[in-house]
Amino acid sequence: MPGSIIDQETLAPAAPAEPVLAPPFAPRLRVAPPPGETTLARRADRHALYESAVQNPPADVGFMQRTFRQHRGRPPRILREDFCGTAAMCAAWVKAHQRNRAWGIDLDERTLNWGIRRHLLPLGPPAARVTLIRQDVLAPVDFKSDVIAAFNFSYFAFKDRDTLRRYFSAARAALVRDGILYLDLFGGPESMDLREEQTELEGFTYVWDQAALNPITHEITCHIHFDFPDGSRLAHAFSYRWRLWQIPEVEDLLREAGFRRSMVYWEGTERKTGEGNGVYRPSRKGDNAPAFVCYLLGLK
Repeated sequence: MPGSIIDQETLAPAAPAEPVLAPPFAPRLRVAPPPGETTLARRADRHALYESAVQNPPADVGFMQRTFRQHRGRPPRILREDFCGTAAMCAAWVKAHQRNRAWGIDLDERTLNWGIRRHLLPLGPPAARVTLIRQDVLAPVDFKSDVIAAFNFSYFAFKDRDTLRRYFSAARAALVRDGILYLDLFGGPESMDLREEQTELEGFTYVWDQAALNPITHEITCHIHFDFPDGSRLAHAFSYRWRLWQIPEVEDLLREAGFRRSMVYWEGTERKTGEGNGVYRPSRKGDNAPAFVCYLLGLK
């Protein structure tokens, strides 16, 4: 099998996870399918929908390769993707250059196996340059990486300062001498509202649901739902119980973990629309946007 997984035992291919169905967030009219038929929600693959709605691995890989070269004067070759899930970024990384190597770390066996079938097997020979490891990202590893990426706000799962600092320290120890840790972060006043945001995509609607927030601890509960043209919903396809970390907190913890420098890459704005333009540049002053997503870099 192209690619490999390191664990106490090799992961056997698992059956695709069944969609999680739950009542919708708000009442709405639905028509029951005729006997013998099924809804689009029941036929949907939640991982494929997530990748279509949320991820853009080639863009993230391009950003890391470009900024790493700017800061270090050389191309990065070894990526470690923490909380890698389906390892889509690992696959994009090795496709970007024949000398690139990727390691993906995650705890969920079924998701890793889905990624092997979806992303690694179709790669052919380049998949041999991808290694997936089923373990906690806090655990030590026996290799060094040029780049460590923890995207899609995955490190928000660490809800206290000590644990997040410990993760940053472990990541720093696993980087080469001039390595860089890449993170993303979302914020702004709207990040603390209890709200649903709907995005129409081809064949389905992506729903980001900020369901609960504790303003004392900044713990937030978010869900992802998918709505379909037949009126069905794949509710709570993914659920997250995070701490909503702020930029100064993360930068403080990076310094406490020993990173020499941290940087924020802020998205530019289209003059005509006032919307983000997808171009991220280093900045120490962001505009007071109601909602934003930025990159943070920890330079060893």
